[in-house]
Amino acid sequence: MDLLCVPEEPSAPTERCPYVCAEEWDGGVYRMYPQRKGLSRLVPEGLRLIPEVPIPADQPFLEGLYPTPLEELQPFLQTWLFFGLVAEFLGLNEVAPGIRLIDESDAAREIALLYKECVLEEEGIQYLTGAAVLEKSKLILERTKLAPDRVQRLVYLRDCLYYSVVMLHLIQANLDYRIRNSIAALGELFSTGLYAAATLAQPRIELPIVGLNWYRDYIKPKGDLEAQMLQSGWCPSEIEKLRSQFQGVFTMHYTSRLTMPERHGTHHDCSLHACRAFQLDIDTYKPLHVSGDCDCAHMEVDMSSVLSILHSTSSYPVIRVEQSADGPEALRLIAEPWTPGTPYVALSHVWADGLGNPNRNSLPRCQIARLARMTASLQEQAQKNQTGPSTPYRIWVDTLCCPVGLEGKLVALQRIADVYRQATHVLVLDSSLAAFKSEGTHPAELLLRTFGASPWMRRLWTLQGRFARPSPPKKQGALSNSLFIQFADRAVDGSALLQQLFVAGCEDSRYMRIWQDVMAEFNQLQTLCVMPESGDTSTHKPPPLVFLQRALHYRTVSVASDEPLCIATLMALDTGYIAAAPDAENRMVRAWELLSRANGGVPVRVVFFAEETLDVPGWRWAPRSLLGSSVSDPVMGIDERTVRFAKQDISQHEHDNEYPLSVGIPTPLGLKVRLPGCRLVPKSHIQGLPLHPWPDLINPVEDQLLLRDEAGRWVRIFDWYRSRKIPVWTREERLAYDKRMDGPLCRSIDTGNCALIYDVPSTLDQTRACCMVQAEEVREGEAALDPRGEEMPLRARRERTVMISQLGEVEAGFMDTMRALACRIAADEVTQHLLSIKDRSSEAWNDGSAKVCTRMKEVVKESWAAHPEMEKAGRESFGPDLEEYIWVMIPKLLSHDVTMAELPSGQMWFVD
Repeated sequence: MDLLCVPEEPSAPTERCPYVCAEEWDGGVYRMYPQRKGLSRLVPEGLRLIPEVPIPADQPFLEGLYPTPLEELQPFLQTWLFFGLVAEFLGLNEVAPGIRLIDESDAAREIALLYKECVLEEEGIQYLTGAAVLEKSKLILERTKLAPDRVQRLVYLRDCLYYSVVMLHLIQANLDYRIRNSIAALGELFSTGLYAAATLAQPRIELPIVGLNWYRDYIKPKGDLEAQMLQSGWCPSEIEKLRSQFQGVFTMHYTSRLTMPERHGTHHDCSLHACRAFQLDIDTYKPLHVSGDCDCAHMEVDMSSVLSILHSTSSYPVIRVEQSADGPEALRLIAEPWTPGTPYVALSHVWADGLGNPNRNSLPRCQIARLARMTASLQEQAQKNQTGPSTPYRIWVDTLCCPVGLEGKLVALQRIADVYRQATHVLVLDSSLAAFKSEGTHPAELLLRTFGASPWMRRLWTLQGRFARPSPPKKQGALSNSLFIQFADRAVDGSALLQQLFVAGCEDSRYMRIWQDVMAEFNQLQTLCVMPESGDTSTHKPPPLVFLQRALHYRTVSVASDEPLCIATLMALDTGYIAAAPDAENRMVRAWELLSRANGGVPVRVVFFAEETLDVPGWRWAPRSLLGSSVSDPVMGIDERTVRFAKQDISQHEHDNEYPLSVGIPTPLGLKVRLPGCRLVPKSHIQGLPLHPWPDLINPVEDQLLLRDEAGRWVRIFDWYRSRKIPVWTREERLAYDKRMDGPLCRSIDTGNCALIYDVPSTLDQTRACCMVQAEEVREGEAALDPRGEEMPLRARRERTVMISQLGEVEAGFMDTMRALACRIAADEVTQHLLSIKDRSSEAWNDGSAKVCTRMKEVVKESWAAHPEMEKAGRESFGPDLEEYIWVMIPKLLSHDVTMAELPSGQMWFVD
């Protein structure tokens, strides 16, 4: 689709979108098109509450059960969401029945012309083109002025966009991705242009902000675009990062079409969250020479000078590279303390490119010479308008300036914030960027290569350079003023690239969307501020943990024990205290301890979204790592990992501020939190009957359980981990998991000590995450009781995250009927007879089981025939043709009751 912009030399062509419309757009009210065509059944529940767009009550949304055939659906959507939307922005549609901005006959002529401009035919096949739409931006802007109230008109256009994006995402059909993407690209073009026009208007127009997430599913997992990217050399984790990092269709598509340089290895063993090809083995790592045939000697900095600077001053070493008297090729490295006014370049590099050294503070002479040349070239470029002599730039690079020994390394780490803050320039060195020339290349390509597709963005330690904020008199928050990126021909000023891209975006909304994405990433990185400029951390408040998590998720580190040290330097924590711990796990314990102390606690949602946690008593709630690459069996993406650190009130009562529910406090017993929850109380249908009176009657898969709250409302519960793995497991993997786990939810509930701790319900569908725990009362003396609460504190041993949601009215009524049938079967003599048989391997047991099955089928069939409403409810809830299988619900879901006994909304828990 030619609406999508691409690099000058794309890695693959952009596929054209087929034209499939069965009829032309009619020029009526945009959002009422389904009603005019008798297709109101396609409008999902989320759009049925808009007063201005009434939906006939006799056309419920049943697309999930009875989907419209694609050959009918796709022409309808293309006519409506593409041509109808273009016509709307051109002012050609009715704004209300009988009311127009443009004469009806003129509008009809323009709509007919629109089809001639937007439909191409080649070899008998018709395609959609958006080239003409791109040329109409000024006309669209002029047409908005035809409305009596321009602000009201812009709000109406925004409402049309919102309606369109919701329709596109809630339609369940597997649309042709080319048709879907053409609609998404058009919607994003208009959305970006609309908000840009409002922002740049004089006076500025403030439009209400709504989520117009056209990018969702653009790079669909296992979809065509992802397959193309994998074929072009992308790592699965890079694709996943791109999905999470950017929010623009144009940004995603442009980045997906970047040609990839040769990498350090293949990605066959990589996962969604970890690039194994890029992972270093620190035990075998060696610095590389500039060329493969070079074997020059290493040059080592005088470590006594480096240590002296670190221990005897409050500064840090910088390196002066001098030519030796031994010849033109001979160089000397001189470490000197940085003093104000001394210019230097801080190098931010990728260890995989060979500029690291874990054993010595040395590099090959050829690398030293290369760094000296690049630094001199950067100085010449930056000072080209300067007259008179200047002080040669010094160099700071971790390989030479950070001691290998732990004691010196810790001192250097404590000052690394100042290193990047005081640097004249930060220079990014990444072989994947240095493979491409900057001259003549669009700024969008250079910036997206850097921020969207470079290994430099993946290394944990490079965060230090990217988050540095320059000190006065430089402009605050302008990291790009000092950030240079080394390409094949020269180093390029990141600030200049951003300015160039903004100018391009003012002319073309597609590039404005790309600029917004790059700036969002850039600003977010700067939000994570390092050590305060004064060096005094006594009153320093680190940034929220959400920023730390988002920054670290796609990072990698070669030595696991370095992660807590890097967190300490980023968040201005005590690196010495953390480093003194004996191993990586206990270092992370200390990191969480200091993070909690600095932030006044830890956001409580961390107990709901946990994958691999620390195995230290009292800290088993805490993530072992914030790096996605360090999790061996990940189920969380960056959104879940980030949202768990968002502070919010999880009280069940909107105005209940009696307890501070947003943060938890680490204690020896676990994370102390006040959250609502319930105990899960299992009870047999008949007194004296076991909880499972029909064992082994079927081989159930525990995909869900059914509970009832104290008011008798039905609630569905399922294992969150299993639900996230189902889409990626093979059938064999799923069966193996179910066999190995053997009904974990049911086994937990059957203990009688099971409880749920509630998270906030989802605003979309009221689905709620819960922490399933085994709970027991805190024994006397184990913890100080809170005088504000009368309830008994509970120790909660965390087991898993589950999701709960209330059943709809129709399904709940159906389950009431099925439960009554289950109680009948429980009281039936066939059940009593089965339970009297002790040997489950006997023929008598098999015969008894068969009789119970037969009786269940009979009872369900009788009820089905006697109660037409039961049949109707079953079809609406589960689909057609399931009558002969419904009986299985009795042994699978209704063998006994489980009641949710509510606990106080401010219940105190110690979660471990």
